[in-house]
Amino acid sequence: MEKKKLRFYKIGFYTLLIIVILGGWVFVRANPMKNEGALSWSEFYSAAPEETLSFLNNTLGIQYEKFGETTPMGLDYFSMRARRQFWPFAGVIGLFTLPDGTQIKPHTIAYLTVKDYDATREKFLAGGAVEILGNQMAAGMKFGIYTIPGGIEIGIAQYGVRK
Repeated sequence: MEKKKLRFYKIGFYTLLIIVILGGWVFVRANPMKNEGALSWSEFYSAAPEETLSFLNNTLGIQYEKFGETTPMGLDYFSMRARRQFWPFAGVIGLFTLPDGTQIKPHTIAYLTVKDYDATREKFLAGGAVEILGNQMAAGMKFGIYTIPGGIEIGIAQYGVRK
């Protein structure tokens, strides 16, 4: 009887181990911040960030929280996630003025994941993209914003970057 019990425990252990490994693999593969070309983040530039967040929470149940410290422009940055979603999917920030005097207006930018920001930046520029804001670092991410052919404003981001 003891041999049967031990065999049962071994099968259970290995079954659980396989489930954990497969679950971890799916978790990593489903993470848009790990898959090059995946739409991984959106930023909402709002004239009234708190009103935007309140509206999205009240109408869609989107949850939000202040993300770290204030930005270099002295603004709060909020991350958002759907109620049943593991990863946050967007950030909300107030409007500000760029160093060149350009006033940021309300808009949204989508970010695509890249494996190597610097190499992708060079490809973007060689392909006709115009850099709006490049080589930025924040929260372990290197990113930039570009206007690409067709007049689309888009961001690229490499995640997990160490300074």
